[in-house]
Amino acid sequence: MFLCVLLCLFVGIDLLSKIWSLNAPLSTIAVYYFFKMPQIGVQMVPVSILLATLLLFAYMSKHNELVALYTSGRSLYKIASPVLLTVTLISLASFYFSDYLLPMANFKAQKIWMVDILGRGSEFYDSLHQRRAWYRDGNTIYNVASYDSDSNSISGLSLYKFDSNFDVKEHIYAKQAIYKGKKQWSLKDIRKTVFTDGHAATEPIPELNVSFRETPDDFKKIEAKSDYLTASRLKKYISDLKDAGLSPAKYEVEYHKRYSLAFAGLVMCFIGIPFAVRQQRRGGVALNIGVGFALVFAYWVLFSITLSMGMSGRIWAPLSAWGANVVFIALSVFLVQKMKK
Repeated sequence: MFLCVLLCLFVGIDLLSKIWSLNAPLSTIAVYYFFKMPQIGVQMVPVSILLATLLLFAYMSKHNELVALYTSGRSLYKIASPVLLTVTLISLASFYFSDYLLPMANFKAQKIWMVDILGRGSEFYDSLHQRRAWYRDGNTIYNVASYDSDSNSISGLSLYKFDSNFDVKEHIYAKQAIYKGKKQWSLKDIRKTVFTDGHAATEPIPELNVSFRETPDDFKKIEAKSDYLTASRLKKYISDLKDAGLSPAKYEVEYHKRYSLAFAGLVMCFIGIPFAVRQQRRGGVALNIGVGFALVFAYWVLFSITLSMGMSGRIWAPLSAWGANVVFIALSVFLVQKMKK
């Protein structure tokens, strides 16, 4: 019930804020929100679980159902075990859904928004999942394996130079290329092959400066978007960045965030139980909902802080993604122990 209410509220507010500037048929807008709904749902599941937990145990406490169960010798978490088991299954389903179905839905929603609603070109989205991007500048053709916007650098650059008959004269492979400004790039760890009269001669070169017609803004289009990648593909991309000598910090955080966010609902359930029971007969539905939103706000503030620290490389990526979960689980255990005393 809470999930349906939150979805309707989110979509309604988002639609009202945008509908006056949208020049698209209602059917197109409806399809856009159809593909947008999964992402909103995944984000709202932990909030819904927390609100439902607070309301459930508050009513059980108010009507003395918890007291009756306590007198039969059952602990609070033994009473809550069916709820915790159900939420665990929901968390597993949420991870599966967010990893296998959400990337496709995000891609579809973004393409509809940019192409069908805003009317921008579709070339970028048609080639988004290509492993490499190809470019041509006169008699030179080159391809790029990946691009990192944080360091303005390319990894896996292959450059082919042709003569007037379109025969290959030269092939240059650089493990890394760093942007120096004014369309100038510094190539590192180079292997150069020259073709003459049917023979090829290869030599290593430590560094070489070249100029490209494309700018970093052009290469940003091929940068991997974590929202469109499954966990396995994201892990492979992290491995490729490490092999190229680039920092994969933000992608490592995104990778671990997939798992931690899927189980945020279980964390919300753990923290919601002692808070609901502590309220006992005080207040009503409004108070419990207010407590729920306060807890969600505190969780997201801590979660955002640790994520930003992890993406900047200040703390270990798994710690940045799981830090808020660990803190709230510890707080839940502390509150339950304090209630026992």
